Amino acid sequence: MTTSIATTKTEPAWLEAARRPRWTPEVAAQVVRAWEEEGGTQSAFMRKHGLPRERLRFWTKRREGKEGARKAMSFVPVEVAPAGRSEARRGHGEAVQVEVDGVRVRVEEGASQELVARVLRAVKEVQGC
Repeated sequence: MTTSIATTKTEPAWLEAARRPRWTPEVAAQVVRAWEEEGGTQSAFMRKHGLPRERLRFWTKRREGKEGARKAMSFVPVEVAPAGRSEARRGHGEAVQVEVDGVRVRVEEGASQELVARVLRAVKEVQGC
């Protein structure tokens, strides 16, 4: 006697409901939460799961409008200097530098999480991510 075991790729529980033509607010909340946890762009997330990109954009905008969760974009302090001078003036503390599509963000030791989040939100809005 032979036994056949079918192996299937494990999908998130919300994905089946998200493939339906219309989302309920509960399904939308699950999809938005999953996208936020993953941390990538909306387009990449939706492509990965085979879902229409505009649907996620619609629900994130709707949530922002209802919750007022999004703060207005504001200016943050920036130093623009030639690379040599800028590097020489920096301390020897820890720092993280990320560059994507020609935009470089350097986070020095001691920067608040709120400041970093505001800068990254501004970069995402300008880049259309």
